[in-house]
Amino acid sequence: MNKGNLVVKKFLSSSNGKDVNAYMLIDGGEAAIIDVADTYDDVKDALREHKANLKYILITHGHSSHLRSASRVKRDLGGQICFHEHDNDLIEKVDETLKPDIPLKDKTKLRLNGTEIKVFHTPGHTRGSVCYYIEREKMLFSGDTLFKGEYGKIWGPTSMGLMLRTLKRLNNVILSSSTVYPGHGDSTTMYAEAWLDCLDNLS
Repeated sequence: MNKGNLVVKKFLSSSNGKDVNAYMLIDGGEAAIIDVADTYDDVKDALREHKANLKYILITHGHSSHLRSASRVKRDLGGQICFHEHDNDLIEKVDETLKPDIPLKDKTKLRLNGTEIKVFHTPGHTRGSVCYYIEREKMLFSGDTLFKGEYGKIWGPTSMGLMLRTLKRLNNVILSSSTVYPGHGDSTTMYAEAWLDCLDNLS
């Protein structure tokens, strides 16, 4: 799909019988891959097709199905590894060689040619989960934080509170007309996820 000068490609891989979504963003000669998963060949082919260089390998969270080929992509195709420090321990368990070239913080801004990518720290599914937002194009890449009709699995009693605060925040700061591209399943829109409005009644 094309959004102005931005080209967006979706790749699918499978882990334990479940599809994992990866997304490539291409603006001019620069590209980023979000949750590379097991899509090395797709990434390589798309870079060649668009004559683009890989600038960022963006990780939404530290679960293995979302970053399985990250080291190989970085080694062979380049790109700066980006993830939140709170998922260091999870990522080290998957691949101890994976270190962030750019440690992400809440509201970090990354530049992909003419496209600005804003990072939101969205703990809940994991402590270091992040979402990537392109406000100009009204696109939210939500990882395993927000899906069509539901939210990602939580890992303990304290993570429910984190997830609740995260979802309420996203509902307040992301434009309702924005399309949501999750780590699994079909895309949706913030407007279609009207159940998020009910969260304001929860403390």
